Amino acid sequence: MNEKENKQKTGLRPGQLLRFLIFLGIFLLLFVRVSDILEFKSLAPPWNMTLKVGGFYNEPKDSMDVMFFGSSHMYCSIDPALFQEETGLTSYVFATQSQPLWITYHYIREALKRQSPHTIFLEIHMASFLEEYEDEGTNYSAIDPIPFSLNKLEMIRASIPSGQRHEYVFNIIKYHSRYNELTPQDYDLSFKKETDPERGYVRLTQAASDEDWDRVYRSVDHVATSASPGEKNLFYLRKIIELAREENLRLILFKAPSNPTEEEQMIYRYVADLCRQEGLEFGNFNSDAHMQAIGLDTETDFYDRRHLNTSGVAKFVPYFADYFHLSKAGG
Repeated sequence: MNEKENKQKTGLRPGQLLRFLIFLGIFLLLFVRVSDILEFKSLAPPWNMTLKVGGFYNEPKDSMDVMFFGSSHMYCSIDPALFQEETGLTSYVFATQSQPLWITYHYIREALKRQSPHTIFLEIHMASFLEEYEDEGTNYSAIDPIPFSLNKLEMIRASIPSGQRHEYVFNIIKYHSRYNELTPQDYDLSFKKETDPERGYVRLTQAASDEDWDRVYRSVDHVATSASPGEKNLFYLRKIIELAREENLRLILFKAPSNPTEEEQMIYRYVADLCRQEGLEFGNFNSDAHMQAIGLDTETDFYDRRHLNTSGVAKFVPYFADYFHLSKAGG
């Protein structure tokens, strides 16, 4: 094709096309840079979730034996450093606050791009979330740190009503009004090259002091019936099971100690039944027997009613590792 024919087909001479592509590249780089600066960041420990999620991408490839997924009940329950001391296994907690199962599914897919674990754990607290969509803050905190990809687009599609999805694809729409609120920290993007020393774990040192423990319904032992987690949760639970089988992964579902309500325990019982049907391992550590065997004390080992503190984690992790027979030799 000669230059005249090329111009007729594209509307641009080769030199013009090159200049356009260079301009487009510069524009996209600036667009991403400005978006990164304006984006809200959580960088202050222990709630430095921007670093915890983003830091995962700076870990060496194929360096994790085990991956943990779920909501805050996950990231407050397993300390990868202690887990490695107990088992010899490396791990990362790839979790965010109130993370619904449809986002967790895409987080698992995201993790498998970089890591080849032999075992993945899913903490199933969010099976008790029965709404169609999570709130805006929860969605942004989970979606923002994920690099642009087809998987991210599918995550947005599953998580956001159709009329709002463009605001998550181009989050500058959400954050453009932050211009007057920017601090020097917003311009410092060096965290994008850092790893999280806690490998996703949120280290909570305080003990619950104002909880009404007499009103807590903790034990699964007295729950005689089950309740469905709902159509959307079941759909993504099955997709997680299917993905694990496709990737030849050991998938273990569990419920961390969290003093759940009776209604929640009914849903966890349903998940336990599903695991039995699917031949999967499951553990609900909210029973009298487990709580006593672990040695958990509600007033000293919990940060609040829902989450373990470091004292509770120190007791839970060894028990957890032994319960599922986790070791470098045994897998």
